[in-house]
Amino acid sequence: MPSFKVADLDPNTQYKLLTGTVTPRPIALVTTLGTSGPNAAPFSFFNVLGSDPMMIMFSSGPRDGAAKDTLANIRECPEFVVHIVSYAIKDKMNVCATDYPIGVNEIAEAGFTQLPSSLVRPPRIAEAPIAMECKLIKSVEVGNKPHTLIIGQIVYLHYHEGIVNERFHIDIGKVDPRGRMAGAGGYVRATDRFEMPRLKYQGTRSGG
Repeated sequence: MPSFKVADLDPNTQYKLLTGTVTPRPIALVTTLGTSGPNAAPFSFFNVLGSDPMMIMFSSGPRDGAAKDTLANIRECPEFVVHIVSYAIKDKMNVCATDYPIGVNEIAEAGFTQLPSSLVRPPRIAEAPIAMECKLIKSVEVGNKPHTLIIGQIVYLHYHEGIVNERFHIDIGKVDPRGRMAGAGGYVRATDRFEMPRLKYQGTRSGG
């Protein structure tokens, strides 16, 4: 079977193997606010971190040797809003992935509706099924480029009608999230789902 010593691989090859191995990845459509105005950009190096308090994280790599607008804005205003990308807004999200010059409002370019947030300064996107207002806990530079790990605490949650029931269960079918796959333009929908209950150990435990 193919095996690789990672130290022998160039960064581009490492990226291709990594993004093809860890799939599907959820997509965070992140809005921020800086002196040049609001910004929106998608990130697929994204996931949850903990629930007490509610924390999420995403990673931002450099662009042309400089920090992306999202990271630059978070350094100015340490708050952001993370939106879950549904299939319905996939094309508008893709517009936000364009490398626009600094100062271009991707929210407007994509045709999204911009709404004020409740507890943070960056705006949120009305069309996204879920929006999570966050305040920065910490940013950590890692790697050779480097990438910047952004850790945020969720302080306010917005859901479209019908997504959350009275027991706080999420109807993922109504969210209809899109995930990132390998390759240029590779995505997936969460339409083929199954349940598998966690097994309970039936033996006798020993020791303290």
